[in-house]
Amino acid sequence: MSLEEEFSRLGLEVVSNTEKYREDFTHYPVEPRIVVKAKSTEEVVSALTLARKHKLSLTPWGGGSSLGGVLWNKGGVVVDVSPMKRIIEFDDVNWVVHVEAGVVLDDLNRFLSQRGFFFPPDPASSFVCTVGGAVVQGSGGMRCVKYGTMRDWVLALKVVLPDGSIVKLGEPLLKNRAGYDLVRLMVGSEGTLGVVVEAWLKVIPLPRYKLTRLLAFFHDEAHIAEAILELRRHRIQPELAEYMDQRVLEALRTHFNLPVEGVGALLLDLAEFDLEEAKSVLSKAKIRIAQTEEEKEEFYRARAFGGVAVSALSKNYMVEDVVVPISRLPDLVSMIRKLEEKYGLLAPTQGHIGDGNLHPEILFDDSQREKAQRFYQELCEYVISIGGSITGEHGVGLQKKELLKRQLKEHNGAPVIELMKKIREVFDPEHLLNPGKYIE
Repeated sequence: MSLEEEFSRLGLEVVSNTEKYREDFTHYPVEPRIVVKAKSTEEVVSALTLARKHKLSLTPWGGGSSLGGVLWNKGGVVVDVSPMKRIIEFDDVNWVVHVEAGVVLDDLNRFLSQRGFFFPPDPASSFVCTVGGAVVQGSGGMRCVKYGTMRDWVLALKVVLPDGSIVKLGEPLLKNRAGYDLVRLMVGSEGTLGVVVEAWLKVIPLPRYKLTRLLAFFHDEAHIAEAILELRRHRIQPELAEYMDQRVLEALRTHFNLPVEGVGALLLDLAEFDLEEAKSVLSKAKIRIAQTEEEKEEFYRARAFGGVAVSALSKNYMVEDVVVPISRLPDLVSMIRKLEEKYGLLAPTQGHIGDGNLHPEILFDDSQREKAQRFYQELCEYVISIGGSITGEHGVGLQKKELLKRQLKEHNGAPVIELMKKIREVFDPEHLLNPGKYIE
């Protein structure tokens, strides 16, 4: 009996056209032996059991929007949990929603908004990103500056472990001190510890106060990061604080016909009671305030699709995801420009500047690949040296595995790396799940 027949007999759908599973968003190749779709927890158990029987690795797949080689799989099983898209229960008293792993974040927020609530984490891929994928990636997004990342919103998880057993981690409670925090251990684990099949998520009511969305265009790049620092000195807490440099703005003008100017811009959502004080902080910028809901959406889409616009500028690109202490933002922007000059490469930069997380996108042609890699490496090393992190939300995968070890060794000490490896062994001693990534 063929492998395909064995999976089919267990009720799993074997995918015949695997084209969409062949790479992640940064074009890391995915070369599985077989791709199957799971419609239930029981089918995930069956997939893991059969993969283990044949000694095949298994990689979970949600929306396929991962970056950095997290999904890379050669000769193993890819199990697509996107058919698991039930919103099981919404509790408007406890403010908890219970969902399956395949629910797309935008679909979840459409459901919640009709009931006066929302789920804050909003990665740029929220139109395709699934709850399960966002959990294991530890995803963030534009609203992180105020609301934090997935780590702050996941209360409990149902997980299928590599041996096929099912466990529930955590409780759907706002307070819970019982035992080790295995939920947070699972968040950001990149599919190396278990397959998330259900999640209990904290949600909150939509804001009742009025929010003003604005674009602030600057004519001196040095003033942009300083504006963020000054907003913080004034204790102004934006709900969005996003950055787009001149090259991102030019790409948006070309591909989305967005009226832009200057050498960079901030996209800000501000509470009405903070607006006048914020305007004084932004006195060196030309401010354009959204007047309608449609214009608000236009501003938001511009930042959300900035990466798409920039990607169209080059056949090849490397997307960075570095985080620094907010006080070091001017230094980070300056270093990006120095490295552009040093390597003769462009790095259009955007990102969540309000929480110190920027995404330079290094552009290169086939002959410049090695040069781009050195640019990437040097920027990460610089970030580590000033107390930052090589990843805020995109993950580690294959791309940053060695850099992760370097950061952990320098900031936390070598024993921490060994401790993480031992945790991996407890969950998955056979290294069945998403092997070769992260801390291995």
